[in-house]
Amino acid sequence: MFPILKDSPLFRGLDQPTIDALLERSSFATAAYDHDACIAKRDTAYSGLMIILKGSVRGEVTDAAGRRRIIDNIAAPQLIAPAFLFGGYNRLPIDVIANEDGTEIMTLHRGGLFEMMQDNTIVLSNFIDIISNRANYFSRKIYALSVLMLTEKVAALLLSSGTEGDTIPLDTDRMTDGLDITRNALEQTLSELAKKGYVELSRTQVVIRNRKALEAMVAPQ
Repeated sequence: MFPILKDSPLFRGLDQPTIDALLERSSFATAAYDHDACIAKRDTAYSGLMIILKGSVRGEVTDAAGRRRIIDNIAAPQLIAPAFLFGGYNRLPIDVIANEDGTEIMTLHRGGLFEMMQDNTIVLSNFIDIISNRANYFSRKIYALSVLMLTEKVAALLLSSGTEGDTIPLDTDRMTDGLDITRNALEQTLSELAKKGYVELSRTQVVIRNRKALEAMVAPQ
């Protein structure tokens, strides 16, 4: 039915016929979205688990200054905000945006998922693992963003590593560990700083070109 679901963490350990049989007894819908289309808005009631069948999405929030901040990027066949499906507060904490044309989403009704977990303990175990891992991840992620947003954190690290004109070795592992961010997020942020002329970037080093601009980014507003 949907071969990609065999690679989804929700169905880990199950073969395709078993997955198909579970879906046939469940209620679900699919929809396709264009690039930058809003799949779901923040504070929307979350009554069905969204699974990415094709493409990728990003989770965004708007900060106090009105700037859009990317919380996470996830691709097929991952689940979207599974930890918010059950419990007393069933509303999305983020806006969910399609990253590319043809992004396809399956929405598995909450009741159908509940019955699926009752029918198959592997699905139940997988779901518990997923929400535990994602809850831990997002608690760390949101805390880090609440203290200092991603670009400001990178700027602060660069400022602490040298003075204007200084060459800073591009130690990606050390920087990602120190900032608690992904390699992709670090590379994107450094590229944005380079485009603005704040730094000069190569494969092995970062050179600070505009220290005042970096300082302004991390200064209290």
